Amino acid sequence: MKKDNIYDILSKNSVIESSCFACPRQCGVRRDSSFGYCKSKGLRIARFGLHYWEEPCISGTEGSGTIFFSGCSLRCIYCQNYEVSQLSKGYDISTSELVDIFKKLEDMGANNINLVTPTHYIDYIIKALDIYEPNIPICYNTGGYESLDSIKRLTNYVDIFLVDFKYMDSSLALEFSKAKDYPKVAMAAIQEMRKIIPQDIINEKGIMTKGVIVRHLVLPDCLQNSKDVLYWIANNLGKETIVSIMSQYTPYGKAVGHSRIGRKLKPVEYKIIVNFAQKLGLENAYVQESSSADECFIPEFEGEIQKEL
Repeated sequence: MKKDNIYDILSKNSVIESSCFACPRQCGVRRDSSFGYCKSKGLRIARFGLHYWEEPCISGTEGSGTIFFSGCSLRCIYCQNYEVSQLSKGYDISTSELVDIFKKLEDMGANNINLVTPTHYIDYIIKALDIYEPNIPICYNTGGYESLDSIKRLTNYVDIFLVDFKYMDSSLALEFSKAKDYPKVAMAAIQEMRKIIPQDIINEKGIMTKGVIVRHLVLPDCLQNSKDVLYWIANNLGKETIVSIMSQYTPYGKAVGHSRIGRKLKPVEYKIIVNFAQKLGLENAYVQESSSADECFIPEFEGEIQKEL
């Protein structure tokens, strides 16, 4: 069947009719008619456009062509984008409209198509990429709580995995994200990502075209967790792994007033973790200035889709 015929079919009916087992929650709901644990039904996004606050090899000077998907399978209590991840703020679109967004971001000169919190929309994303394959890399930007089967399905679709590794401490994963199994799930998923894309490739402009970047957000009063995450990366993925150690934590949502994480990260806490990464020999680590913990780095989500579509 020709691609234009597939496109016509999806323009009329972009509903994913089977039960959803995309994420480790395995809730199995019919996403055409019911909301999953991710608080999503159908295909919904909050914003798309050029984004300049990713790692330098992702954003560059031209910007990353970012699509912020609504809902989330983790719903961390400290999420900075909680209106999108937990309240599902956004706009319903069709699969064919997602294809159009890919094309618009390309036309805007984006370095890549950056799919943010895409886990629960994997069926829609694969359908869209079957219709149209962008001429720029596809970046899968995830919180790390991924089904191994879902990651395997992304082989030959995704060029870059930009993945969080939040917790090695299962008690923190349970308390902050209601995902006690997060450590073992994330370890398996990240190792599979590295298997799918075994080599990092950065072009002459300093922009990644293929690879894996592992992010870790340092949480206040949780330094042993951060050390354990970095130790695992160094000893299981390799010391050459590109790691992004983030200092931008600011309490939001249910984290405000929390006894442990109800405050910003102290500079000394972040310095301890950066020094630990250096001692481990993690030679390709991005570090941040303390000024990154500021609301100005959080995207606005009001009405942007209506302006674009």
